[in-house]
Amino acid sequence: VELLGAGGGVAGEEHTGGGVVTTVAEHHLHHIDGGAEFGRNVVGLAAKVEKIKIGSANQAVEITDQTLLTDQYGSAVVLRLKNSSPESQANIPVALDVKNSKGKSIYKNDTKGLEKGLIQIPLVEGQSETWWVNDQVLVTQKPKSADITIGQSDVKPSGDLPEIEASAPNVELDPVSGTNVTGTVSNKSDVEQIDLLIYAVATEGGKVVAAGRGLIPKLKTDGKSEPYRIYFIGDPKGANIEVFAPPSKFE
Repeated sequence: VELLGAGGGVAGEEHTGGGVVTTVAEHHLHHIDGGAEFGRNVVGLAAKVEKIKIGSANQAVEITDQTLLTDQYGSAVVLRLKNSSPESQANIPVALDVKNSKGKSIYKNDTKGLEKGLIQIPLVEGQSETWWVNDQVLVTQKPKSADITIGQSDVKPSGDLPEIEASAPNVELDPVSGTNVTGTVSNKSDVEQIDLLIYAVATEGGKVVAAGRGLIPKLKTDGKSEPYRIYFIGDPKGANIEVFAPPSKFE
């Protein structure tokens, strides 16, 4: 696993998204069952968008740390984000330009028809921090660095945000696809969630060592929980793991 940047953020720190943070030691993540399927190197069932539109640079949301992970399953970019404004921002555009050891661009998330979660940050609450993961960095050679731009968002939800609760993850070992964690997610609000992303980030010694994400196409408001399964890019053994789901709909 190659780490770029410090991979900052410690499990248990404040982060945003209306979701619950769960911290576990020694294990893994990525994929989803029951309500959805979201496996390794699969674009998924989420809604697609035409193309990323960055516009002007975001003046409130900044990257405090970035990590590039690579293993036998693929590559991922993990960002730690801080919103210095009192206003929450949602659907924040993010542009990636991943490069090889010679500085040549080998991947950009500007392809038409990408899944929304690969080009937008779901939510960063006001004066808070959170993670964002793109685990679908599809390259044919080893990535070395990444230039990242955070754009402005016109979506600024206010008031009480929908509460999404994630259960403590259970660790499972898949000899083919790698170690993963499973659990459930429930919607404590009266706002139905569509294309709900679930993130998992593993940190050790203040560094990101693994990350992944899953997707639930629909999470109803009837109190019924939906199962998740998340596989990692990287090796989370011995690390602390956070699992959380920022809301995708606010009203």
